[in-house]
Amino acid sequence: MAKRIVTKIGYVFCVEIDNKYKCFFQYVANDMTQLNSSVIRVFKKHYPMDYEPDIEEIVKDDIYFCAHTILKLGILDNVWYKVGKSKNLGEPDKIMFRLFSEGDFSKMTKSYNWYVWQINKEHIRIGELTGKYRHYNLGWVFPYHSIICKIKTDKFAIRELD
Repeated sequence: MAKRIVTKIGYVFCVEIDNKYKCFFQYVANDMTQLNSSVIRVFKKHYPMDYEPDIEEIVKDDIYFCAHTILKLGILDNVWYKVGKSKNLGEPDKIMFRLFSEGDFSKMTKSYNWYVWQINKEHIRIGELTGKYRHYNLGWVFPYHSIICKIKTDKFAIRELD
């Protein structure tokens, strides 16, 4: 029988990148407004492969980005694994997301239908994306391969890379 996967807010996870370095992220909230997905904050610092995690040191690092994802799938596919837990969640109530809503965005050159929101708060339509909102995190629910791609390249993958 398969073991049940339990994830709790505060858990810190490790991602090993190309067997070269480790990065860490923390599960900080569930966003009911975005498919009840897990919200993570990914830390900037890269650690050597032999680094033994000091959880409180890790969670004091600068935040690289925040994202919505499905933790269970990354665990099942051995993409990331839990290394500890911290009560220090930063300030999840101040995390801001942005998202546009269009029909066929593959043909879109510019959207005038952007929304912004905080975790578990109502989405606010802002129309055109202005400089004031450009630094907000993208609010889609990203598959784990997109999270890994963003850590490695600073860009989210649209589809899984071969």
